[in-house]
Amino acid sequence: MNGLSRISAFGLALLISTLAVAENTAPSAKTAGEDGRGFFSRLFGSDDDDKPAERAATSLPAPVESKAPAASQAASPPASQSSQTSVPARTEPEPEAKAIPQVAKASTPTPLASSAEDPYQILKRADESRGNLQGIAWNVAIEANERGRTDSMLYDIKARGFNISGLNIAPPKSKGQKLLMLDNNMWFHKPGLSKPIPISLRQKLMGQASYGDVASTNYAEDYDATRLPDETVDGVECYVFDLKARNSKTTYDRIVYWVDKKRMVGVKADYYTLSGKRFKSANMQYGSTVTINGEARPFISEIAIYEELMSGDVTTLSMTKPKLAPLPDFIFNINLFMK
Repeated sequence: MNGLSRISAFGLALLISTLAVAENTAPSAKTAGEDGRGFFSRLFGSDDDDKPAERAATSLPAPVESKAPAASQAASPPASQSSQTSVPARTEPEPEAKAIPQVAKASTPTPLASSAEDPYQILKRADESRGNLQGIAWNVAIEANERGRTDSMLYDIKARGFNISGLNIAPPKSKGQKLLMLDNNMWFHKPGLSKPIPISLRQKLMGQASYGDVASTNYAEDYDATRLPDETVDGVECYVFDLKARNSKTTYDRIVYWVDKKRMVGVKADYYTLSGKRFKSANMQYGSTVTINGEARPFISEIAIYEELMSGDVTTLSMTKPKLAPLPDFIFNINLFMK
C-alpha cells in the first residue's frame, strides 16, 4: 500500500510538471489570474467551464482611461464654473507714448527774422541806417548851442563800411579841413600841415559832438551787447541793449541803446563813462530813405546830443542828401589824404 501510494504520488507529480510546461508555452496575453484558474480547472474541473461568457467577461483586462481628456477638462473647466471661479489674466496697459515737443526749425534767417533773437543782427541793421554801407555819401551840418552861443559847421562825408572821409566845406575859417578814419584810427589834416595828425574819436569836434559822432556807427562789431527788457519810447516799441566797448578806440565806453522794433533803427542812446556816470544822451530821427538791395530803408537825418552832467547844452547833427554810390579806393588812402 505504501509502495502504491509512492507510485501514485510520483505519477501525480509527473502529470503536474507536464501541465506546467504546457502552460509556460501558452500565449502571453493571458493574465496571471487566468493562468491559475486554467491550471486547476484542467486538473480538477470547475463550474466556470459551464459559464464561458461570464469567464470571458471577468478575464478581460480593465480598460485604461486616457489621461488627455482629464487634462483638457482641468485646463478648460465648464463655462458655468469658469465664470464663477476663474480669475482672468491681468493685462498690463500699454504705456502711453510720451508726446515729443515739436520744435519748428528756423529757416535761414533774414535780417528781420534773425533780429528777433540775435542782438548782432539788430545792431548791424541799425548801423546800416546810420551810414555803415559799402559806398554812401551825405552832408552833415553841425550846430552847437552852448551858454547862449551858436556855432555851426558843414562836412561832406563819404563812407564805405566803417571807414570815412570827411571834408569841411563851411565855415570859411575851417574850410578845407579833412578827416580820415580807417579801422577806428582817425587823422586830421588842414591846409599848411606837412602831415596828418592822429586824433581820437572821443575828441571834441564842436559842442557836444565828438569826431566819432559824424562817422557811421559800427556798434555790432565794436561793442558787446546785453539784451535789456524792452521799452516804449514816444509810443514806439523798442529793443534795449547795454553796449560795452571791446576796446578803447570807440567813441564811447558804454551805451544804452534803444532800437525801433519795426523799423530796426536806433532812436535813443545814453552815453556813460567808465565809472558809470551818464554824461550825454541822444535822440535820432530818420527822415531820409535809401534803397539797399532793392529795399527802401530809413536813413539817419538828425541826431540831437544833450549834455547831462551840468549845462544841458544841445548839439544837433543834421544829415542831408544821402546817396548810395561806389567809392574809389584813393578816397581812403592815407598817402593821398593831404592832396
